[in-house]
Amino acid sequence: MSSPKCFRQGHRAGLANCAGSVAAEFALVAPVVILIAIGVADLGMLAARSAALAATTRIGAEFARLHPLDTNGIQNSMQGAMSFAPALTFPASFPRTCECDDTTPIACTESCATIGRARPNRVFIRISASQAFTPLVPWPGIPTTLNATTEVRLQ
Repeated sequence: MSSPKCFRQGHRAGLANCAGSVAAEFALVAPVVILIAIGVADLGMLAARSAALAATTRIGAEFARLHPLDTNGIQNSMQGAMSFAPALTFPASFPRTCECDDTTPIACTESCATIGRARPNRVFIRISASQAFTPLVPWPGIPTTLNATTEVRLQ
């Protein structure tokens, strides 16, 4: 591979032909490099916040295991797990679902034995939370709200 013409010529002879070429190349490459760096930063923030939100719902699920009817306690345990900015948002209540041992869904007020299904009742609670996410650049496909859900078996 040969060196560029402006470097092969004498010390002063080819400089007039190459003046500004480095600045032009920098002007073309710098915006692309900056855009890639911002994209990497946005994806890193998205991954970190998603992981923190998922961990928070697991903390709420552990609290719900002991106190399934304490909606405020579940929310407070999740909000107090980390300092979130912006704050987390929660549903009005955390839904409970029930099923028999053979995975037939039933109302939580019913008993599997009463309807002739395999016992025991399985009771689950679904803990969910969401948080607003603002990337540095509004990329297509990057969500503006992060959601996480954890379901835990109570019984």
